[in-house]
Amino acid sequence: MKSSVRLSSMSVSVLLIIGFAVLFSFASEWYSNRLKLEKLTYRERILHNDLQHLEVVGKWTLDYVKIEKALMYMLGDRISEVSFRILAEHLWQISQSYSLDPLIILAVVAQESRGNPLARGRFHTGRFSGALGLMQIKLETAKSMGSRFGLVIESEADLLRPEVNVAVGTAYLIRLIGKYGNWREALVAYNLGHSAVDKLLEKNAPLPTFYYEGVVSKYKDLVAHCSF
Repeated sequence: MKSSVRLSSMSVSVLLIIGFAVLFSFASEWYSNRLKLEKLTYRERILHNDLQHLEVVGKWTLDYVKIEKALMYMLGDRISEVSFRILAEHLWQISQSYSLDPLIILAVVAQESRGNPLARGRFHTGRFSGALGLMQIKLETAKSMGSRFGLVIESEADLLRPEVNVAVGTAYLIRLIGKYGNWREALVAYNLGHSAVDKLLEKNAPLPTFYYEGVVSKYKDLVAHCSF
């Protein structure tokens, strides 16, 4: 009878040892799987971040290529290689900083000067209007806008540099977008002057749309030309 009791006690001990062993085995397996899962989750997060980064870099690259194609289409060999590269870089930086489609800026260039960096605006009488370069900026406006971001403009010759002209013209256009809150009124103001647009808006008079429609038309043309 005593022997039977001893066997039962031994059996219980053995079962406990086996139970602890199985439990330890399960715990070790669970911990190992948890570590593997954490590593996989970490790798997945890294991969996701890498993919997002590649998407951003890819968009930046496409935007830059789009700018180059549009500039070549509009300007051809009318500016030097150095000016071409500087202008492309400036347009790319502006488009990224303000989340603008660079082709919209170039559509304004096409409307204003047809891509002629030496363009000089004329009134209907033939008299010089004071507007210069790719975005047809006047010297007074350029000096005022340039001083806002540390760009010194002293003469008409400065405005005939494509990269300077586009930087100032775009800054002025962005200011108008901020003032009116939409592209249509901003573009009309870019053409007529903000004072003229303000007076029309105060009177609830209709704004002339020919300039705005011209920019939109040229934008569509550039999009079609620069599509991949």
